[in-house]
Amino acid sequence: MTTQLSGPSIAQGALVVLIGPSGSGKSTFAQQHFKPTQIVSSDACRAMVADDEADQAATTAAFAVLHCIVEQRLRAGRLTVVDATNVQAKARRPLLDLAVRYHRPRMAILFELPPQVCKERNRQRLDRVVGDFVVDRQCAQAPVSEGVLSREGFDHVIVLHSAEEADAFGMPSHPSPTLWRDRAGSFDVIGDLHGCCDELLSLLRIMGYKVENSSALIPRITAPEGRTAVFVGDFVDRGPDNVRTLLIVMAMVRSGAALAVPGNHDDKLLRALQGSPVKISNGLDHTLQELSAAGEEMQALVREFLDGLPSHLILDGGNLVVAHAGLPQDLHGIDSPRARDVALFGSPTGQRDEFGLKVLADWAHAYEGDAVVVWGHLPVAEATWVGNTINIDTGCVHGGGLTALRYPERELVSVPAARVYSSPIKPL
Repeated sequence: MTTQLSGPSIAQGALVVLIGPSGSGKSTFAQQHFKPTQIVSSDACRAMVADDEADQAATTAAFAVLHCIVEQRLRAGRLTVVDATNVQAKARRPLLDLAVRYHRPRMAILFELPPQVCKERNRQRLDRVVGDFVVDRQCAQAPVSEGVLSREGFDHVIVLHSAEEADAFGMPSHPSPTLWRDRAGSFDVIGDLHGCCDELLSLLRIMGYKVENSSALIPRITAPEGRTAVFVGDFVDRGPDNVRTLLIVMAMVRSGAALAVPGNHDDKLLRALQGSPVKISNGLDHTLQELSAAGEEMQALVREFLDGLPSHLILDGGNLVVAHAGLPQDLHGIDSPRARDVALFGSPTGQRDEFGLKVLADWAHAYEGDAVVVWGHLPVAEATWVGNTINIDTGCVHGGGLTALRYPERELVSVPAARVYSSPIKPL
């Protein structure tokens, strides 16, 4: 996708590849908009290995150093800006491969300044002069459009056509929307709801939340002092009261009484509301019927709410991670399509079990991180710790219970389902 200049954003830990011929202003742009430590320059790497940034004979060694630095920064989740011409696809490929390996977002900034402007700038350089023929060759090798870069694998592409556009770029970097590290305190992480509104209200009362006018469509809910509810996703489908459940969750998030991440059912509902073709199954038909009866305004509110949710949450200084389907340590705090897919759907192995359900990679038994990871997605009869992880989806919609983990106490609170709303394909 092409990012417009109004309000550009670069996710934390992203790879940013500057692309353009010599004299197009890449180095000046990088120095204006990024910290010196975030910039990995091919000229600086030549100087490291040959004491002369203009020594073209040192290019191979210089790029070996550049790739090494880029890899270590991406491994550590640090914003990394590559300042080189990068006009050839073969130069961009190893950088993209490194970003993919470490699941980092990938952005290209393409400098499409007129060749004559680049040539004139090169003539004014005091350190070294780049010939006009070199600029012509680099312009001919440069990508012809942002579409080329998108097809290569860049998540976002920004095209700058003039020095004025480069100057207007603004502040490029922002924290990942998954990061709420400064949100300390105590949390009540609540498992998959699936429209089980009555059980949700009962659970909140047991945990000390004040529920006023409970018979209203949207009861007023106040969190105990110092506590915040955190919903692990799958608000809808299969259960009896999907619209009211959504309204309560949205109201609690809006008031600050709760935070939320989406589940795979919520993602599918969002795509349906956005007009994308989806398979109507697993209770989605009932949810859509409820929303249709609620009217277009309600549908718009739900669409906006779901579209704004982060893939996962990092809380309490990084000590607590909440993701619907769980999340391996190397994806914590990463705002990328890969991290979102794993957080919402897990990692399918390609196999199916005897019930015909997809078998997911058992990330929890391999997890060795210090952060507590709380998740749901796969209904279980009883929430059980696996190392520093816990699945709190105890299958309320299937007649089990609705469970919350109180953090940092590590206490489980649960209420039984009023009845079986949907028979599970696979026994809990």
